Amino acid sequence: MLTEKSFSAGSACPRLEKGTLRHYSMRFCPFAQRSRLVLVHKKIPHETVNVDLKQKPDWLLAKSPKGKVPCIEINGKTMIESLVICEYLDEAYEPKNLLFSKDPWKKAEQKILIEQSSEILGPFYSLLRSNDGDKEASKKLRDFLHRFEKNLKGDFFGGDHPDAVDYMIWPWYERLGVLSELRDFDFSETEFPHLTGWCKRMASDETVKAIMFDDKTHVAYASSSLNGTPNYDIGLD
Repeated sequence: MLTEKSFSAGSACPRLEKGTLRHYSMRFCPFAQRSRLVLVHKKIPHETVNVDLKQKPDWLLAKSPKGKVPCIEINGKTMIESLVICEYLDEAYEPKNLLFSKDPWKKAEQKILIEQSSEILGPFYSLLRSNDGDKEASKKLRDFLHRFEKNLKGDFFGGDHPDAVDYMIWPWYERLGVLSELRDFDFSETEFPHLTGWCKRMASDETVKAIMFDDKTHVAYASSSLNGTPNYDIGLD
């Protein structure tokens, strides 16, 4: 069984058996969490290799040219980019249990909403990296959340159960507690009743529960990263 600890520069790439699907990841990467959610939800047999993104092994760059995760590999072929990987996994494995809609129009609507959700990245990370609380970033993040609050029409973006939209955007909502703890960002039920309710339902979802970290662990990792010494192996000692 492969270790969960991160492989860093100078390490040898673990041998990959023919026919085995491998997922190159980092435990706290929100983009890699997307594909992990799909793998877990669809019960796709796979193995995971976690990597040190600060001191990357040379063999990762050979598989993912920019040294990014997630990356998947099977039978000598590799694929990068989280959304591309998630759509591939959804179509290639367990097609009866699709997260993306079979209907081309509905699938396009899902992709539009996922694309719009990426607007959270700028203000989220600007606020996280500010030492004194970036008021402009905080306002932009709050404005974004208000817009997304209006997009939620049911229990989930997928209706009565999570779909591709829910799982693709969830990783950043799981980390909002980091902003609350480190940057005093208020994500309250009073201001965001629909989104906070959605967060509670997502946190109770079996797929999400299988791989999520609590606020304390996310804060510990974020703090180590902000200090320039990211601890990818928190909780594994």
